[in-house]
Amino acid sequence: MRRSDTASRAVWDVLNGPLNFTTRFALCAISGVALGVAFPKFDINLLAWVAFVPLLQAIEGESMGHVFGYAWLQGLACYVVSLYWIEFTLHHFAGVNPILASGPLLLLAGIMALFAGFAIWAAQFATLRLGLPIFVTLPIAWPAVEWLRSFFPIGFPWNLLGYTAYRNLELIQFAEVTGVYGVSALIVFFNAVVFVVLFGRHSRRVQTWSLGTLTALMLAVLVFGSIRMNALESQPPAGKMRVAMVQGNIPQSIKWDPAFLDTSFKVYVDQTQQAARHHVDLVIWPEAAAAFLFQPTALYPPRFAGDAVYRDRLLKLAADTGVPILFGAPALGVAADGEIGAYNRAYLVSSTGKVVDYYDKIQLVPFGEYVPMRPLLGLLVNRIVHGFGDMIAGTEQTLFPVKGAQVGVLICYESIFPDLTRRAVKRGADVLVNITNDAWYGKSSAPYQLLAMTAMRAVETKVPIVRAANTGISAVIEADGRITASTPLFKRGTEIEDVSWRPRRTVYTIVGDLFSEICFVLTLVGVLLAILRGRETQTTSSPIAGTLNRNGSS
Repeated sequence: MRRSDTASRAVWDVLNGPLNFTTRFALCAISGVALGVAFPKFDINLLAWVAFVPLLQAIEGESMGHVFGYAWLQGLACYVVSLYWIEFTLHHFAGVNPILASGPLLLLAGIMALFAGFAIWAAQFATLRLGLPIFVTLPIAWPAVEWLRSFFPIGFPWNLLGYTAYRNLELIQFAEVTGVYGVSALIVFFNAVVFVVLFGRHSRRVQTWSLGTLTALMLAVLVFGSIRMNALESQPPAGKMRVAMVQGNIPQSIKWDPAFLDTSFKVYVDQTQQAARHHVDLVIWPEAAAAFLFQPTALYPPRFAGDAVYRDRLLKLAADTGVPILFGAPALGVAADGEIGAYNRAYLVSSTGKVVDYYDKIQLVPFGEYVPMRPLLGLLVNRIVHGFGDMIAGTEQTLFPVKGAQVGVLICYESIFPDLTRRAVKRGADVLVNITNDAWYGKSSAPYQLLAMTAMRAVETKVPIVRAANTGISAVIEADGRITASTPLFKRGTEIEDVSWRPRRTVYTIVGDLFSEICFVLTLVGVLLAILRGRETQTTSSPIAGTLNRNGSS
């Protein structure tokens, strides 16, 4: 026997034999790291399809308390690896000591890991008490908890599992029915089947049935995806527009410095004038590209008279070039409590230099644009971005008319919220524009992750998305999720592209998060039934398989 075969057999024997705490701990850490690097910018996405296998092996035969703890550990490792950019942002732009900046990273990773822990615990609990195999319970519990994370406690659905597959275009097209949550369910189902086939204690018949179901399901989604992509390509467009995405590449360190305002504004003026020579239908500036207060009317408080001058210059630019400009800018407002605040706003200025309409960002960034649960947390933390106080959230989505199309806007990380995007499309958006300022993240993984998550919004709604970012990545995302015309990070320039749209509405656009909501209800029912049933089989059967004990006897 060769040495490699001997080593492989030794590893196999260890994984199939009794595991001590150290081995289980290592398996959870390996599982979490593997899942973390499956996300951009590491992008080793194939690991997501097997990353849960070590975790499932680690929790086999353990008490429910240990199951939650091991799953939480796996989640912690995953989110520390994939969200490391938080430390970078806090250090470079909030002036926090690097060691202290690791604290919020660990805190957020730990909170998000609680969701992972509960999903695994709920699936395992139903498996143990109800005798269901893990490949049935986990694909239901995982998307249910991901959906919950979109709302509670602060709404942070970053790096949902399904995003790891954003480059597998044929595979993810069925998200137009289930949303990204369906892709997450498919990935955990794949993991669970791999585990059951390799390590499970199920009968050969059950293993064969699970593997056959997985094979049929994978073939079905691939065939569906291929058909849908071909149908999109062959369908004549309802309209087309030529857009110019201006990537100003204004460093965050000077973006709000009044001494650099004129220089920064001139960058966008020059780029817009150049784009106008190419007969574009719309020029798009990134989030807060206008680094001054832009009010809907010419009425300004005396202290902001200088901002009014720049407002007039922007309106004149649109009129002189004869091209409408869609741009981001802050605007003063009054909050519900009477305090002065600011909106993170997107404006459309017509080719005649008139304000057409504006959209106020609805989904604000926790701790970046507001402090959630301020009466409690406001005593402990301040916002990263200092300005006029907490920003004011918008309440209504706006559709902008541009060359026969209705254009919806997503500001910054609003693009990671599936339902928010869906509502804009359901209201009639033919094209979506995502304006953002990713300068906060440097060259970390965050800009790549945001792009991947935005691409899934196009797949779910079958609506093209134009992404204009201050420092990149700017891109056009086709209705099938293909990322085209992407720009490099931290490079100034203007990308001009033709964008076409088709009169098509998806199941997801119509019914929303019905799939994940059903999963959530089933998870609650499963846990409740497991509690009511109350039969503890942990000492006589494997929690994963639910049929045989560790020694293989019934």
